[in-house]
Amino acid sequence: MRPIVMVIDDSKEIAVLLSIMLKNNGYKSITASNGSAALNYLKKGSPPALILTDYSMPMLNGCEFIELISAQSQYKDIPVVIVTGSAIEDLKLPTTTNFKGIIQKPFKLTTVLEIVKIFTAEEDSYSSA
Repeated sequence: MRPIVMVIDDSKEIAVLLSIMLKNNGYKSITASNGSAALNYLKKGSPPALILTDYSMPMLNGCEFIELISAQSQYKDIPVVIVTGSAIEDLKLPTTTNFKGIIQKPFKLTTVLEIVKIFTAEEDSYSSA
């Protein structure tokens, strides 16, 4: 089984779409409707290999979520990618090392899958000759 990917989005349709795409490609996915719900899961469950989070959400937005988990030793190394429909220049982006980039909505599922593959690849995939 491939690694676990957490999807955080207050749009149920986006969360379901990404979860189905992940499942169809051999990944296990966990969904949360906002950053607070995702934090609750992290406290109870296995840490995911990657987190895809919406930026604009109620209770705890994507940037706040990333800042919070990066301050906790058990989560600080989980790569996080923001998925947003907002204009990038309008966003306050995290400065933490676990923030890896942005996927702009509307997105192509193949693009999301390529990003998932990059950040969930086994370490031996990075070895050089």
